[in-house]
Amino acid sequence: MIKKIPICALLIVGLIFLGGDVQAADIIIKFADTVAPDHPNHLAAVKFAELVAQKTNGRVRVDTFPAAQLGNEKELIEGTMLGAVDMFQVSPGALSLFQREFGILDCPYLFRDLEHVYKTVRGPIGKKLSDKIAKSRGIKLLALDWYYGARHLTTRNKAIYKPEDLKGMLIRAPEQPVYLEAVRAMGATPTPVDFSDLYMALKQGTVDGQENPIPTIYTYKFYEAQKFIMLTGHMIRIITVGTNASWFNKLPQDVQTAINEAIAEAGAFNNDLVQKQEKELIVNLKEKGMTVVEPDVAAFREASAKVHLKFEKQWGKGLFEEIVAVE
Repeated sequence: MIKKIPICALLIVGLIFLGGDVQAADIIIKFADTVAPDHPNHLAAVKFAELVAQKTNGRVRVDTFPAAQLGNEKELIEGTMLGAVDMFQVSPGALSLFQREFGILDCPYLFRDLEHVYKTVRGPIGKKLSDKIAKSRGIKLLALDWYYGARHLTTRNKAIYKPEDLKGMLIRAPEQPVYLEAVRAMGATPTPVDFSDLYMALKQGTVDGQENPIPTIYTYKFYEAQKFIMLTGHMIRIITVGTNASWFNKLPQDVQTAINEAIAEAGAFNNDLVQKQEKELIVNLKEKGMTVVEPDVAAFREASAKVHLKFEKQWGKGLFEEIVAVE
């Protein structure tokens, strides 16, 4: 009697004899972030994984972990330094917990526009910051120019037109000094709430409002708990992509090249997608019932004008002015 061989086994054997289309990766990379799976930043991580697989003919596999599956931003940085995580996406504010100068990149109304951001982080200033954290913490930054979005203010039951309108209101801010000071300068009482708890804090009225980019506001359905969105554009935010320098430097040279090329291509994909969503999703937010308010941006800019002075000793005297002068 002839014993039957399962069809799946025959297929696997057949593929092996046909030239090994089924190939186990030689290197597996854990790439983690804290945004939702459908957020542009994570979609860019998925694009990066696809590009790396293509460029290395399957020798390298990138596994992506969204939504803080491997920890919050601070934990991702620590995990990368210890080798538990291979790559991360985090904010400059999170990096500032390990190299304080990065906090300046989240300073309110520092950048004129997105082009100003790119010229700053892609130029000598970006290199200087990258070199510092590589030397002090062993972190190699692969990109400083993945766009996260311009941050805008939202509130539950009150339209805000000028800083005075925020008096007495509790506005959630990340528990990072520059964010807390920025919200305070804008006229509100800053209230730290972990991002994973923010939706419920808004629903329950623990805080009156928050500030985030349009794609984040939409992706996390903050419109279900917030009535007004004020287009303050008080921060033009980027996301940094980093890895453990020692680990990266031990990779084969062709793999390093593939990763760098894929990071650049995935970054361009991300930046285009975020800018597209900023335009499209504001319409969606209106359809979801939010009222779009055009506040007095000049008044908010003036109210925030001295925030950088509170951190000058940490960031380094003259760094603020150096960034402002970038053309």
